[in-house]
Amino acid sequence: MSETQSKLWFSGVAFIPYAVLAYGFNWLTKGSEHDLTITITVFLGGRLVYGLIDNVTAATVWRLHGRKRAVEAFLKLMRENRMPRRESPAHSLGSYLSYVDSDCESNAVIRSAARQISTVIEQSHHYGLMGGNRVEKAAQEAYERYQDGLSTFRLPDWIETE
Repeated sequence: MSETQSKLWFSGVAFIPYAVLAYGFNWLTKGSEHDLTITITVFLGGRLVYGLIDNVTAATVWRLHGRKRAVEAFLKLMRENRMPRRESPAHSLGSYLSYVDSDCESNAVIRSAARQISTVIEQSHHYGLMGGNRVEKAAQEAYERYQDGLSTFRLPDWIETE
């Protein structure tokens, strides 16, 4: 929660230069208070539009290219280090990495790879909620592919098969 508050604080502080720029523009043009309000609105609105375009572009790039590269990188790390198969299909990625990291009998290289994957996931959460979730889902997908071989068609969970 404090991380979110911190990011909101810095986002709010980032608008200060725009307000100063609007005030300077209004002072140079000898505008009225109404002109200052319009100038601040235009500057801040432009900043918000730029932020929206930036976020949409980042999401599009992730969907078209980034996700595939992230999954391939996690798969490569798992394959090159010959990480062990999971003991139960119910094991999540987090429990699997914790188990591999704490297993004293496993190779130090394998434990290091498990720590590396955990670190990448944890660091991605510090860059933002959306980016962290994207990287974590990519790691989860790579984990499932690695454990089950190539991904096969699976029905959604809400469809019961008997």
